[in-house]
Amino acid sequence: MFKKLFGLGNKTAKVENPDAVRLGIDLEMNYCPDCGDEYRLDIKQCVSCKVPLITGAEKLAKMKNKEQAFYSRSMDISASDQLITIRNGKLRDLKPYQILLAKDRIPALITGETGGCAKG
Repeated sequence: MFKKLFGLGNKTAKVENPDAVRLGIDLEMNYCPDCGDEYRLDIKQCVSCKVPLITGAEKLAKMKNKEQAFYSRSMDISASDQLITIRNGKLRDLKPYQILLAKDRIPALITGETGGCAKG
């Protein structure tokens, strides 16, 4: 009874695209390319932005390309890169900034002024 009530019976399960599930995209919907609002398939224009909608498959392809470009960014710092000082301080105080920047794939180099350990 429980399985039947919640649709968990012997029906064949609908195979979903794992990338679409991970990125929160319903392939059976249309999306606004500007604001990201979600619409039924029969709606062809965003109410707010007045632009043509894209399909869920098109949005998935765009998001996967953006994700691929993000993860392909190098975290290496070369000798030709221009470096700027964001903050001076003790190494233990600067480490959270390096971690925060790394989440956005922005390489950061932290060094101590005296070259010693982080104690003090």
